Amino acid sequence: GASTYGGPTIIVDRTDEFIDFPITNRAAPQTTVHWHALNLPAEADGGPHQRINQDQTWHSVFSIVDEVQTAWYHSHLMDLTTDQVTRGMAGMMYVQDPDNDPLHDLIPNEYGVNDIPLNVQAKNFNFDDDNNVISIKAGDKPGPGEWGMVNGVVAGVLHVPHSMVRLRMLNGATIKIFNIGITKDLLYEHTTSNDSIHFETMQMVVTGGGYLDYPRPTRNNLLSPGDRREFVMDFGQYNHGDTLYLTHFQNKLPEDAKYGKKWFSSAMMALVVDTTIQPENPITSLPATLKEYELAPGEIFKTRTKNLLGAGGSGQLWTINGTPMVMNVINDTVLVNTKEEWIINNTPAHAHPWHIHKVQFQVTEYIGIIGIPDDKGGYNNVPGVYTYPDLPDELMGWKDVQLVREAADMTYVARFDHFPSPYDMDSLFTHGFMYHCHILTHEDNSMMNQFVVVDSLVSTNTSEVEQPKSLTFYPNPAHDAISFKGDFLEAGVLRFYDVNGKILEERDMQELPGSTVPVDHLPRGIVVVEYVSGNVRCVEKLLLQ
Repeated sequence: GASTYGGPTIIVDRTDEFIDFPITNRAAPQTTVHWHALNLPAEADGGPHQRINQDQTWHSVFSIVDEVQTAWYHSHLMDLTTDQVTRGMAGMMYVQDPDNDPLHDLIPNEYGVNDIPLNVQAKNFNFDDDNNVISIKAGDKPGPGEWGMVNGVVAGVLHVPHSMVRLRMLNGATIKIFNIGITKDLLYEHTTSNDSIHFETMQMVVTGGGYLDYPRPTRNNLLSPGDRREFVMDFGQYNHGDTLYLTHFQNKLPEDAKYGKKWFSSAMMALVVDTTIQPENPITSLPATLKEYELAPGEIFKTRTKNLLGAGGSGQLWTINGTPMVMNVINDTVLVNTKEEWIINNTPAHAHPWHIHKVQFQVTEYIGIIGIPDDKGGYNNVPGVYTYPDLPDELMGWKDVQLVREAADMTYVARFDHFPSPYDMDSLFTHGFMYHCHILTHEDNSMMNQFVVVDSLVSTNTSEVEQPKSLTFYPNPAHDAISFKGDFLEAGVLRFYDVNGKILEERDMQELPGSTVPVDHLPRGIVVVEYVSGNVRCVEKLLLQ
């Protein structure tokens, strides 16, 4: 049946000069609308800084610089993301380019006929005395949800043509990690063991940020909150009336990917083969290759390490590098049009889906356990050191979300191109992009930090653009004093700011090599250190203990 729960699927053409979404908040005292996966100016990103008050209209204006892909949108309100996404502030977005995408006509593309968005979620409900649903169970801790829901419908039925169908899967759940695939075996709710289940083969053609190199056969997939994957399923191999089921197999979900106590293993929706449905352009085979895939060009300008740190118990914080999310603290300053390497170290005994705004990244190395699916719904943990291009299928392709398993380390590269924020201390704190765990209760509490992308590390004059300069200080965290290292050591002005941008101290520096600057008189906590020489600025965050 039809559902009014959740947002509509938005289809945009990437060649549109600019897109203007006027969004009016009729639902809550405050909300935001984040365009998950898109490379946008900070003020259009829809993160925690772009709050929309009740009855206020926010204009998100941007042009598409991204490749063809499936994106989505959802609330990103500080501390209340879990609650609002649970209540339905989420929907899918197609970024298409029919005129210029050579694969457009070779893969199913008729919306609602052989190109189907599947927003897969897990919900809990409030029932009345007669067992009728009154409302969705929401709040700060709604639980992982016992009920499977697809596009706002529980136990829905979809008739599909007798040919290939594109299934654009989004895990739009707040907490739940799905072990999901398609099977002819009807798996009932709360099944605890069923080793005879057989998952059908699908072809994975797209990950978060675009086409894979070639269709990769897969059965069940470990799909994290926030992640999108596109599969092509050949329903031409079945008979009219055959029924298959989109199924989550809880029994074979890895232990580190389980959250909460109540779980379901069940068919989430039925797919009925129907020869009376005739797509205008039925697809019966896929191209052997899709799109050339190689690492983004450029030297690595900077390497950053992010440690995912676990909660000791209920109500305690999850953090990145031990630093909780603070709205007016910039945790990283990134130079526009550079390529960076990020190393994500997952220390807790839990899997975390890592997500970063603005960019699509490419995994270059993964050390630790990864799941290799079998045809019986298993997701077998295989430890190893995996290096590009010899990566498991799950790690290939452009991504903005990737599950990092228990005690695993993931390294990726990303280019931070387009849309730098103006370098201005007064406004810099409102131009943050987020990186966080996409288990929304972790994001809200408080596994999220933010970065800005600026062009101020580059000096521009009429004749040339200087190469970016690097400057770092140590130790960090510091107590009494800091020293400096890097290739930018000319005379200049050193300033310390508090997290609100208020200047704490300014001093002229004739030279930096060998210089030691006392910081024992500055307030403890986070301060921002800025060094300016001519038109060149370097900005870093310093923790004073």
